[in-house]
Amino acid sequence: MTKANVTRTLGPIHFEDLDPHRFEDLIRQLVYDFRQWQTIESTGRGGADDGFDVRAYEVLQTTATAEDDGDSPEDAHHPMEGNLWMIQCKREKELGPKKIESIINDGVNPDAPPYGYILAASTNFSKAAHDKFREELRSRGVMEFYLWGAGELEDMLYQPKNDHILFAFFGISLASRRRSKTTEIRATVNAKNKLLRILGDDPHHQSVLLRDLKDSSYPYEDDYKDFDKRPRWKEYSTVEFHPLGLIVSIGRHYAYIDKTKDEWDFIKAVNNVIPAHNFERRRNLDKEELGISVKGFWELLPRAKKATFIRNGLIRFDSLAFIDDKGDSEYKCPHLFVDFHSNNGPFSRTQEYLELNPHRYESLKGLKRATIFPKTFQKPSFGAVYVDKFLSLDDRTRNTLKYNSDGITLYDSDKKYAFLKPTDVIGVEKTGDKDVEKKLLKITNKRVATGMELLDLCQEDPPLKQQIESQIGRELKLGDKIDVIEALVIYDWQIEQNRPVV
Repeated sequence: MTKANVTRTLGPIHFEDLDPHRFEDLIRQLVYDFRQWQTIESTGRGGADDGFDVRAYEVLQTTATAEDDGDSPEDAHHPMEGNLWMIQCKREKELGPKKIESIINDGVNPDAPPYGYILAASTNFSKAAHDKFREELRSRGVMEFYLWGAGELEDMLYQPKNDHILFAFFGISLASRRRSKTTEIRATVNAKNKLLRILGDDPHHQSVLLRDLKDSSYPYEDDYKDFDKRPRWKEYSTVEFHPLGLIVSIGRHYAYIDKTKDEWDFIKAVNNVIPAHNFERRRNLDKEELGISVKGFWELLPRAKKATFIRNGLIRFDSLAFIDDKGDSEYKCPHLFVDFHSNNGPFSRTQEYLELNPHRYESLKGLKRATIFPKTFQKPSFGAVYVDKFLSLDDRTRNTLKYNSDGITLYDSDKKYAFLKPTDVIGVEKTGDKDVEKKLLKITNKRVATGMELLDLCQEDPPLKQQIESQIGRELKLGDKIDVIEALVIYDWQIEQNRPVV
């Protein structure tokens, strides 16, 4: 399941949108926490500011009293005295080295310099501008100096302690976003834990009803003319839990794969995913008949080329608005309320692959779609049903068949099975039990394979060589031509009821 990564971030703060006085107010707010101040004065608003937009005095740090030092009261520091700081604010698009030199020349008196100086501007400064700033202020005897450009101002505003300033001037609150994210995570974890309680740790083959959060017509399907194409609620069978949500089965279709040609195909018209409750509610006889016809065609494919096309969908925990664990009289299963989308419905992503058997899967990557399944399918039928003729198998193959209710592959090097054709039915000697006289085989595929082909397969499956040689009664050779007959086990009642496919 692939999905494009989306990065969420904030754009640059637009300091230029503030008028000059509001920009001064912003800088003053940031300065409050910069030092321990005796007083901060907004001198720029009244005009005739002597170069000061903001003037501030630090709290005077004293380590001893006048009496301890032996100084007279006249020599003691006044309580309101402290280091003088000069703060200038420039809401300009660009400030180069020359402009900075001009600002400092106009604002800083070298004969009576302030202790500290801050120049704050709504632009970004170059290295040359920083160097000129440092050079000019050091030459004038300023002890501490700081150049705050747009980048430095953003850094300060994004600190948690300044979140109230960020919100007051720009309407952005990272703290509220964090609280909102915490709420989202809590809801996601609650949804996951509730589903775990309802479905258990292994939710395989359980029914859930997915319902569109925007729908108000449930359970009346006729209210929507396009309900078949875009259902507002639908029952699905669960597959497993995913770290991000619940995976449900969307489709299981008869499929074909040829690894040697890198080809595949499937039939979309028949979907073998039928949730239990849905099956109980309604039966579509036309679809059932089509399904039998398609399965009849698929059964006659070589076993190595049969596959099942799987399509699963992921419902994210964080997309679940509400979970009704009881269901109702119409659908007696959990109802999951999700916001459906026009393209993918309730699913955040889907996954498609081929299932070769319950333990082997094949990716569709690198495979090209071929046309194997026809547009129309014939109704399955039996070929010749042999009543007086039986197969006599070797002990090894007969015992395999006796305990295998699915199917078997026969290998013939001397044409003793030449009379058999696909869909024929024949019994096997000495395979009966107390319930069945003889096991019946329906031939599903017959082809000729060379010894070289079979020996190559034996490299991947070593026991296969013993199986083949046990049936042909000799060693398998490269130049052999072997009839390969695949068959399924069927039952007497299928012949009686003329049901070649069930």
